Amino acid sequence: MIRKTFTKLIFIFFFYSSTHAFAQLNEESEVKIFVENVGNQIINIANEKTLSEAKKREKIISEIDKVIDSEWIAKFVLGKNYKNLSDKQKQDFIRLYREFMINTYGPKFKNYNGKKFTVNEVEKQSSFYIARAEFLPKDSDEPILTDFRVKKKDGKLYVLDFIAEGISLIETQRSEFNASIDKEGVETFLKNLETKVKKLKTTKN
Repeated sequence: MIRKTFTKLIFIFFFYSSTHAFAQLNEESEVKIFVENVGNQIINIANEKTLSEAKKREKIISEIDKVIDSEWIAKFVLGKNYKNLSDKQKQDFIRLYREFMINTYGPKFKNYNGKKFTVNEVEKQSSFYIARAEFLPKDSDEPILTDFRVKKKDGKLYVLDFIAEGISLIETQRSEFNASIDKEGVETFLKNLETKVKKLKTTKN
């Protein structure tokens, strides 16, 4: 009886372990495909000769907007300061930050008119995945390395962060934004952010 119970427990343990490992492997493959699709879609737009530079910018911004969780990122970059905002200030900041992010970083991907974008490794870190990718520029054999922090939310994958040369985009912005709030206050910070967004929308770069 004891031997049967022990055998059953061993079976349950290994069945759970293998099922969990298989599920994680499947999700890692899903993350890899997701990030590669994002990267290659941007490269395809950047390489499209029939599009004007302005149209490329517009389409790449649209692609970036589809795949980032701007609300989560907005809350992260403000940290403790987010809790101190009024409901209206929270809504204003989430809206402004989304526009700031896609209009700041979207156009930079316009220069990604390279030959290849590949995800070499996906690593599970707590509730996130890190997709380690490389981009091969058109006129170079030296790859550009970029990590993507990805999380599944409501059954859909989103990009939460871009990490280049070990520098996290959202960690950097968290430091900069909170320093600005400490120095000038929330209202002035929001007004300045709105001014930056308006300027970004009218730029041709």
